[in-house]
Amino acid sequence: MFLAFRELKFNLLRSVLLGGISALLAFMVFMLLGLTRGLSEDSAAWMLNNPAATIITTEDASGNLTRSFISPEDITALQKMDAGAVPFAQSFVSFGVNTPDSNQLGAVMLGLEPESFLAPRLTEGTVMNAGSAVVDSSLKEDGVKVGDTIILKPGGEELKVVGFTEGARLNHQPVIFVTLDEWHTLNPRAHDTVSGVALQALAPGSLPEGLAAQTRSEALQSLPGYKEEQGSLLMIQVFLVAVSALVMAVFFYVMTLQKTAQFGLLKAIGAGMRTLAGSLVAQVLLLTLGALALAVAAMYGTTQVLPAGMPFALSWTAVAQASGLLLLVALLGGLLSLRTIAQADPLQALGQGG
Repeated sequence: MFLAFRELKFNLLRSVLLGGISALLAFMVFMLLGLTRGLSEDSAAWMLNNPAATIITTEDASGNLTRSFISPEDITALQKMDAGAVPFAQSFVSFGVNTPDSNQLGAVMLGLEPESFLAPRLTEGTVMNAGSAVVDSSLKEDGVKVGDTIILKPGGEELKVVGFTEGARLNHQPVIFVTLDEWHTLNPRAHDTVSGVALQALAPGSLPEGLAAQTRSEALQSLPGYKEEQGSLLMIQVFLVAVSALVMAVFFYVMTLQKTAQFGLLKAIGAGMRTLAGSLVAQVLLLTLGALALAVAAMYGTTQVLPAGMPFALSWTAVAQASGLLLLVALLGGLLSLRTIAQADPLQALGQGG
C-alpha cells in the first residue's frame, strides 16, 4: 500500500486523468442505467406496483387489456370462485382542465371499486366517488390540483379531482382512477363489460369458457409495445456496461504495461511478485474506488436538478451491482499483464526502459 501511494503521488497528473476518465465512464453508466430503468417503469408503473397476483382477460385478447371484454356473467362466476376477485376496466381518454378550450392532455382511465385491493393509495385528498377522480401526481406538472375539473373530450363530461396517488402510469401516460360505475357511464359502448379481473392469489383450476389467466409479470409483457421497448432498453444497458467495462480494463492494462521498466527495477533489487501484485491491486482499487465515489456523488447531484417529468429510477442495489462490475473489470485489466511481468527478465525489463 505504501508503494502504491508513493507511485500515485509521484505520477499525480496521470493518476488524476485516469481517475477522472474512470469517474466519467462510471457516471455515464449510472445515469443511463437510471434513465433507461426510469423509462421502463414509466411505461408500466401501475402494473408493476399493484398487488395483484393474477390478471384474467378473454382468451382472444391475448392478455391485451384494451382488447378484452369480460361479461357481467363471467364476472359473477369468477367472484363465486374467488370472493376477492376485483373487476376493472381500462380506456384511453383526452381531456382539458377547468375550461373546454384548455390544453388537451392524455391519460389512461381505470375504473375500479374504491374499496378493493386495487384502489390507489392516496398521497393527497380523498377517495373517488361518483363524478370524481383520483389522478397520478405527474399531472401536477401540468397544473392539475385537487378541486380542479377534468373535462373529457369530445363529449364534455366532467370529473372533479379529489386526490392524487403516486406511481400510477401506463403506456407513458398518467392514470385517472374512477369508480367502475362511473367508468361504465362514461363508456356506454362497453355494455357493462370490463377489461380484466384481478386476483390476489393464483387463478382457480378451471375458468369460465373463453377466459384466460396470466400472472402479473406475464400480463406486464402483454402490454402493447412493452416487451419490444424493454428488449431495446436491455440491449442499451448491456452494451453500455460492456463497453464502459472494456474501456476501463484497457486503461488499467495499458497503465500496467507502461510500468514494465519499473517492475523490472523493483525485481532487480529484490521485490517479489507478491509485493508487485499487491502494489498494482492497491493502485487500481484506490483509483477505481475514488472514481466510483465521485461518480455516485455526481449522479446524486444531477438527479436533484433533473426536470420533474424526466423518468429516472436507480436503486442503491443497482448502483452497487454496477460499481462491483466496474471494479472487477478494472482489477482484471490491471492484472492481465502480471503474467508477462512475472516471466520477464529484470535486465530485459530495464533495457526496455532505456
